[in-house]
Amino acid sequence: MKGMKEFGVSIRSRSIRAYDRLDAAFYSTDSILATERIALLEASGMAIRQIGAIGSASMPPRTALARAAPQESSLPYLRPYDVFDYLPTAADHVSVPRNANVDTFQITAGDILQTRSGRNLGPCTIADNELAKFALSDDMIRIKVDDKNERLLLLAYLKTSLGQALIRRGRSGSVIDHLTVPDVEAVPVPVFPKEVVHTVSGLVGKAIECRERGRSLLNELLRRLMDQYPHSESQRWTWWSMQARDLGERLDSGHHHPVVAHGRRQLHASNGVALGAMAKAILPIRYKRYYVEEGHGRPIVSGRQLLQPEPINLRYVSDRSFRNPEDYEIHAGCTVFGAVGRAEGRQAWPALVTSDRDGWLASNDVMRLVPRRGVRPGAVWLAVATPQVQAQIKALSFGSVVDHMNPWDVEQVIVPDIEDPLAKKAESAWEDFARSTELIGQAVARLEQSLEEFTR
Repeated sequence: MKGMKEFGVSIRSRSIRAYDRLDAAFYSTDSILATERIALLEASGMAIRQIGAIGSASMPPRTALARAAPQESSLPYLRPYDVFDYLPTAADHVSVPRNANVDTFQITAGDILQTRSGRNLGPCTIADNELAKFALSDDMIRIKVDDKNERLLLLAYLKTSLGQALIRRGRSGSVIDHLTVPDVEAVPVPVFPKEVVHTVSGLVGKAIECRERGRSLLNELLRRLMDQYPHSESQRWTWWSMQARDLGERLDSGHHHPVVAHGRRQLHASNGVALGAMAKAILPIRYKRYYVEEGHGRPIVSGRQLLQPEPINLRYVSDRSFRNPEDYEIHAGCTVFGAVGRAEGRQAWPALVTSDRDGWLASNDVMRLVPRRGVRPGAVWLAVATPQVQAQIKALSFGSVVDHMNPWDVEQVIVPDIEDPLAKKAESAWEDFARSTELIGQAVARLEQSLEEFTR
């Protein structure tokens, strides 16, 4: 999306009096330029409302949520930025009986979820029925809009460059940026022509359906694999013993954890194969980064951004950063995951590269799994996403501060044999994700075009 400075908005003398500032740097910030643009739209005859007049914003009370004990009634819990993932996965489980008003933390389908704090403050999404299965902390503001078309249009508007600049306008904080509920409700929203509302809401509605269908299908496939290969992670091990002769070249306990060893044996017994027989693992070397503005380089994603259909804080890099840029490209059909990070976090959780990201660049922290001839891309993704395989890959991590892993070790991991019908369904789900992102992009572009047309 364009930066607000590209709109060339002029600052009126009345605004200088209102802000009581003469320094140009103040008026060149996106939020001030966005405010000026809203004023110009209104002066041009476009009606302006605030989010508070369209719907309402709220957030749960700030409190520490008690974790659920084993066998206790609980809700799966997401951290704020987990809601932006292709397939949100519970970071923890919170107790139902020991958290007062726990229902206020549960996500409601149809709510727009707006980030309210953090370095990358601004991204938003809408809750579908899959997200509604989770609880979420007070770090995201919930925006409720009863009218469906207005709700869908508001989501697209908040993703425009104008909407993003306006949502950040109210941020405050000496170290970490924050937003309040009144800040969100005060965001001005233009009243777009009916034909624009109809077009945009239709595009966003289809995008939400595609994303929810993709999530639902992948969750169903993973449940089927878990039924086929029951996981022993629920069995808690406080200690275990081993013979020195069985340690091999690894002394770290995680590599020899009973859950990891059990999963390896389980897959071996079910005719499992080494991952290297299904795909070649590639991890490129480090490079010198020359970051550039959008339009002057190619998008490059990190391990976490791979998991997001709309990458947050996407960076662009010049080809002169690399001796061979093609070594850092990712291509449709490859399974990719973060190989550097925290083993107890999202490290090793895979994404399947679809046609919309074919030719993008990925950092040297991203493991590439290129399917062997005759192996379906969906089979590689499903194999790596299986809990027993996830445990094996995470156990490969080494490093004193940041966890790393080697591609030749990854190829030795034992994975299940995935049947073609399941692989095809997985590929279909990922194509739904790609279609969803494309539709959202079209909706945002239509709003940007409408705003441009109104101020000509």
